[in-house]
Amino acid sequence: MDASHQLDGMPPRKRPKNEKETPAEGEADRISDLPEGVLQHLLSLMPAHDAVRTCVLAQRWRHLWRSAPAIRFTNEDWFGSAVRFNQFVDRLLRLRRHGAPLESCELHLAETELYSAQFLAANERRLSRWIWRALRRKVRMLRFGFVDPISLPNMPLVSQHLTTLELHCVDANGRVLDFSGCPALADLVMSFCFMNSATISSSSLKHLKMIGGTFREKHRTRISLPNLVSLELNDILGRVPLLESMPSLATATVRIAYEPADRCNKGGSGDCGDDACDGCRYYYGSQNDRRHGGVFLASLSQATSLELSADSDMLVFKRDLKWCSTFSKLRTLVLSKWFVTDDLGALIWFLQHSPVLEKLTLQISEVHKISAGRYGPVEQLVASDHIELVEIKCREIDQMVVAILKILNDSRIPLEKIQIHKYSSFGCFKFVCTGFNPNERMNL
Repeated sequence: MDASHQLDGMPPRKRPKNEKETPAEGEADRISDLPEGVLQHLLSLMPAHDAVRTCVLAQRWRHLWRSAPAIRFTNEDWFGSAVRFNQFVDRLLRLRRHGAPLESCELHLAETELYSAQFLAANERRLSRWIWRALRRKVRMLRFGFVDPISLPNMPLVSQHLTTLELHCVDANGRVLDFSGCPALADLVMSFCFMNSATISSSSLKHLKMIGGTFREKHRTRISLPNLVSLELNDILGRVPLLESMPSLATATVRIAYEPADRCNKGGSGDCGDDACDGCRYYYGSQNDRRHGGVFLASLSQATSLELSADSDMLVFKRDLKWCSTFSKLRTLVLSKWFVTDDLGALIWFLQHSPVLEKLTLQISEVHKISAGRYGPVEQLVASDHIELVEIKCREIDQMVVAILKILNDSRIPLEKIQIHKYSSFGCFKFVCTGFNPNERMNL
């Protein structure tokens, strides 16, 4: 019996008529002549069920699949049932050659005819076993992707070798995401996940990327990653998480999707005093937690590159500015939407508190009608001497753009360092300011 038949979930291979077991006379098996490392790399690029089938090609291929450095499980329809698929995954992980290094293990469940609620439930029951067996094989990268949310198993993640963890469409299910048992973990990617946990913590993590995720509604998730170098929160929903100190942070991109959780029902700044207003009532996470201080921006203050995007009525960024001191290392800054208010207070704050800023990009997605100069009086408004470029990206050169230009002019930023990018259905037009008078038409 060949090795593939040891995997009960594997459909039998039917040999075509007149097929010979060995190459015809004069035909060279050039692929089998390749070095073993190259062959194993090729097997790593295949779905696991195809890699196992190569055992019938020739004697040399008989056990190569057992030591391929990567395993990729996919739910092909020809498995026929969730039971057969699960048996295949179970036994392949068990039959893998001991001592063979496992660089990565990927389980990707696509939406096929086989996929169903029963199929998902059957996989959910076995997920902890698959994780445990992969960790026993000293896997360095784990990647799990699902079509519908699947709950993480209630088991601690413990590995001295795991460096990368990627999760797609998983549900934390209220569990604390503590990665202290993985001292080598450096990269964590979570896309379209439900981060409904009280805490996410790791002392080793260097890079965190969350895309399209959802945090809790009533309470903030506390994130403790003291050695984080890069942070990306893209299109996240729910309450903005509470960040603890990140002294090693270099780059951060934060884009908050539209979500009423962090908005005041009365349009205030977060202290309306109305217990019916969940945006203010649960600002710090619970009704009884009335401590003072920021929840987010202060932890980003060591970044050298920063992008912040949210709607203008989102409370957290504006309120956090009251508790920040300075962004002493910030060299590149991108502000989108949330800074566009009548007083332009956020823009003024960053110009005053970013002493080494070199490039500033302001993205204005809508047309605004305000009077230029409506921002309050500012004493000694002097921007960084290091500024080389200010970009204003807008749909129209309207009154908001005029107000911004006035602030930049008052901040002693030379006009030749200011560019306006106007976007329309005809393309993008770039203007360089040659003169500016807030009371007259601009010369562009």
